[in-house]
Amino acid sequence: MEQLIIERTFDAPIEKVWDAFTNPEILKMWWAPPAMQNSFLSADVKEGGLFRYCFKMDEGGDEFWGRGIYAKLDKPNYLSYKDCFTDNEGNDVPSSYYGMTDSRSEEINEIFVEFFFSVDGEHTLLKMVGENPFDEQMTRDMTDGWNGMFNNLVNTLK
Repeated sequence: MEQLIIERTFDAPIEKVWDAFTNPEILKMWWAPPAMQNSFLSADVKEGGLFRYCFKMDEGGDEFWGRGIYAKLDKPNYLSYKDCFTDNEGNDVPSSYYGMTDSRSEEINEIFVEFFFSVDGEHTLLKMVGENPFDEQMTRDMTDGWNGMFNNLVNTLK
C-alpha cells in the first residue's frame, strides 16, 4: 500500500503542538480542511479511545463525518490512530457515501495514520505518515486537505 507523507515545521514548542493534537478544545480550532469548518468533535484521547469529527462545507453545508480510534500515544513524540469515514451516527461507510470516486471508493477503508513529533531548536518538526489506498486525484485532495489543516494549526499556535 502507498503512503502519504507530509512533513511540516511549527514555530512552537513540542508540548504546545502536542496539546493542539490532544486537547479537544484546541483540536476543534484547527481540525478542518480548507473551505470547511469543524462542526463536531469529540476525542477520548487514550489508547483505544474514540475520536469523532464532522467537517461541514462553507458553501452548501454538506457534512463529512469521520472517526478515529487511537492506537498509540507516546507524549509528546508519537500519536497514531485508525481513521475511517462514517455516517452521522458513527457507522463506517465507504468514501462513495460522500460522492468520492476512485478505484477503492466502494470499499470501507480504515487508514492507519501516524504523527511523529520532534524538537529542532525552538521549533517542532512533524512527520505525518498515512496509509493511502486511493488514486492520484484523491491523494492530491488528501494532501491539500492535510496541508490546509496544518496551515490552520500554524494560526492556532500563534
